[in-house]
Amino acid sequence: MKGFVLITVTKTSGSTPRHAGSKMIVNSDGSIAGTIGGGALEHQAIKDALEILERGEPVTKRYPLGPMLGQCCGGETELFFEAYKEPKRVVIFGAGHVAAELSPLLKKLGFGITLVDERSERLENPAFQIVDEKVNELPCDALKGIEFTSDLYLIVLTHQHKHDEEIVAYCLDKLFKYLGMIGSRTKWEKFKARYKAKGSTDEQLARVRTPIGLDIGSETPFEIAVSIVAELISFCHCEPEGRGNLP
Repeated sequence: MKGFVLITVTKTSGSTPRHAGSKMIVNSDGSIAGTIGGGALEHQAIKDALEILERGEPVTKRYPLGPMLGQCCGGETELFFEAYKEPKRVVIFGAGHVAAELSPLLKKLGFGITLVDERSERLENPAFQIVDEKVNELPCDALKGIEFTSDLYLIVLTHQHKHDEEIVAYCLDKLFKYLGMIGSRTKWEKFKARYKAKGSTDEQLARVRTPIGLDIGSETPFEIAVSIVAELISFCHCEPEGRGNLP
């Protein structure tokens, strides 16, 4: 589901093009459904709606229908803007124990979840019933079908180091919001050495969060999942631009 803003005429005074209760939807691409009266008022409301969608907070605004809007109605319209942001997207590589504990937590945070694993029996785990999309492919194949954008979250939890290394290598020069990989610091040092030998830069490597999750002494799959979610929450609030948004 793409993001959109629902605009409702909540109050009017004087001469106005639409009555209270009239509604219009403004989609994230600027297209609309319905109308609040057309003209300069609607044009300005669409512009305001797209800005409000970025912030994701409800807003009430008043619009005098006079010279500033190029209208001569002489009345005033009050509009209520409700933003419905597109769900945050996360791709989880690996349908193991940690992913089974992590998926429900991510769902509660409003993420749209894609789960990738070449082992079909793993994808049948009841814990993954809430996942939006299951991709039964090797990671190297599934990566080709992913749309990399500056708001994409990537979590690497596979059962083989070679898969982890391939996934991170593929993503290093792509757009994303967050890239975290499970594993030890020793594992990451070995990966980094091989990436650097192939031309990866320090700036690219600094984008990878590993060991994934906040350092809270987690051991069990559930504890690791909690540490990952805690890191994502911290990341969202403290680093809104994300370290993955390279030019």
